[in-house]
Amino acid sequence: MRSTKPVPALIPVLTAVTAAAPVLAVGAMAATLFGGVDRAVTYDLLTWTVGRGLAWVGLGAALVVSVLALRDLGRRGAYAATALVLAGSVLGVFLYQGARLAQPTPRDVSTSVEEPPAFSRLAALHPRANDVQGMQACPAARSIPSQILAQQAVSALVDAGFPVVRAATFEVEGVHEGAWFGFAYDAVIRIRPGRTDIRVAARDPRPDGGATCRLMGKIVAALEEEVR
Repeated sequence: MRSTKPVPALIPVLTAVTAAAPVLAVGAMAATLFGGVDRAVTYDLLTWTVGRGLAWVGLGAALVVSVLALRDLGRRGAYAATALVLAGSVLGVFLYQGARLAQPTPRDVSTSVEEPPAFSRLAALHPRANDVQGMQACPAARSIPSQILAQQAVSALVDAGFPVVRAATFEVEGVHEGAWFGFAYDAVIRIRPGRTDIRVAARDPRPDGGATCRLMGKIVAALEEEVR
C-alpha cells in the first residue's frame, strides 16, 4: 500500500538548495549585463567564489535528500532524482569550466606574429602588441593567402559574431561581446595584395578558457567560406 504520510518539509527545502548556485549565477549575469555591476563582484565573487561553494553545498543537500528518500521512494523518489540531477549538473559545469580556465591560453592572437594587424578605432584598448601569439598557441590562426574584398571581411566578421565598428578599403574592425558576462573581444582584418591577416584580442585580463582562439577560428572559417 502506498504511504499516505506527507513528505517531510526538509526534503523540498534541500531540493531547492541544489538550485541556489545556478540562480545566483543567472542573477550575477543579469546584474553585469543590465545593472552595470562590476565583474569583480558578479563574476569573481558571486559566481566563482560563492556560487562554486553553493554548488558543493547543493551536492551535499542532494545526497541527504537521497538518503531520506530511501524510506519512501514512491513519494520522495522524484525529489531525490531532481536533486541529484540538478546538483550533479551544476557542479559538473563548475568543474569543467574551472579546468578550462586553469589552462594557459592566448589573449591576443594573430595570423601574423611578426607584423600583427594594428587596431585603429580600438587602438586605445590595445596599445601594445608585445604578447601577440600565432599558430603555435592557436592553430586556428591561419592567414588567407589572397586579397579579399572589404565587403567580404565585413560579412565574415558579422558571421563570426563581431558587429563591425569600422570598415575601410584595407582594414575592418569588429567587437564581440560574450552572452554570459559580456566579456569583449576585438578583431581586425588587414587586407593586402596576396594576403589577408586577422588579429583577435581580449579586453579583459581574466583567463577565458581559449575563447580568443575559438573566435579567431570562427573568423578564419568565415573568411575561407567567403573566398571559395
